[in-house]
Amino acid sequence: MVATYKDIRRLTGLSLATISKYFNGGNVLYANRVLIEQAARDLGYQVNDFARGLRSRRSRTLGVVLAELNSTFNTTIVSGMEERLREAGYGAIICDSRGSAEAEAEAIHFLIGKMVDGLVIIPVGDEVAGLDAAHERGIPVISVDRPVANGRADAVVVDNRAAIASAVDLLTGSGHGEIALLAGPDTLFTMRERRIGFRAAVEAATGRLPRRELTQADAVSIEGGYDGMRRLLELDHPPTAVVCANYEFTLGATMALNELGADLPRPAIVGFDNLDLARIIRPRPTLVVQPVAEIAARAAELVLSRIEGEREGEARTVVLHTRLVVGDRATFALPGAAS
Repeated sequence: MVATYKDIRRLTGLSLATISKYFNGGNVLYANRVLIEQAARDLGYQVNDFARGLRSRRSRTLGVVLAELNSTFNTTIVSGMEERLREAGYGAIICDSRGSAEAEAEAIHFLIGKMVDGLVIIPVGDEVAGLDAAHERGIPVISVDRPVANGRADAVVVDNRAAIASAVDLLTGSGHGEIALLAGPDTLFTMRERRIGFRAAVEAATGRLPRRELTQADAVSIEGGYDGMRRLLELDHPPTAVVCANYEFTLGATMALNELGADLPRPAIVGFDNLDLARIIRPRPTLVVQPVAEIAARAAELVLSRIEGEREGEARTVVLHTRLVVGDRATFALPGAAS
């Protein structure tokens, strides 16, 4: 037989109001809490989250919509968020947009139908269809990695321009004048911002903008990084250094460099994200590293604060800073330059 509040009352002698208050997150006396928890263990009592959600109009569930599930950055963000959400008593339903704005809109409507208390989204593009329906129902929306142009949504992003500029400054300070960028199309906020930061940093250091073929957009994937690096190496005047705008570009570019013969010249390279690379690649690579754990924690905190009372007010954008983890000098120095 399934245990009920009445069974807990029988064992504890407490009122149904006190027992209900405890299981619905209210404050009760410490001695009463101990009695209730012990009785629940003895009876094998399980909280009916569905019924509790109907009473409180909360499902204790967050919806998470990812631009792509097969992204190391995205899955690391989700993992970090889930830890914080579990501590607050929330679960998560995760949907993969597979890079499609249409699939993204369908996922949002699906999650709204599941009565989620909030939405966290790593959007496919600058605008996201379906957010009006979320706002009409009072469901807070938090955008991660890139802001949403339409609709009210809080955001957690990094200073993308400064991130890339830190890599350029290291390379120009090491004597490089012809630096390339491996990045995706400007339709993606992060790629657009990183390209702007790259061009501005190169111009500030050299007095001229980089050649167009050194900033050409490639597909945002490992294959795009591989093909992009091969394209740069085949130029009549190849760059002496390359900056990668994300982890996939870094991995693909490194694969292309590994195929070069030992006697062939190779450009210096500054990668992006995933410090595990520094543990397995020799010489140790130089990397621009995002504060992924902090991004995840701040996103979780934002959505929880909106759910638990701060629903009104202007949309907030949290801007975090990356750090440049400098590897072995051989990975970024200009060949023949003095140490």
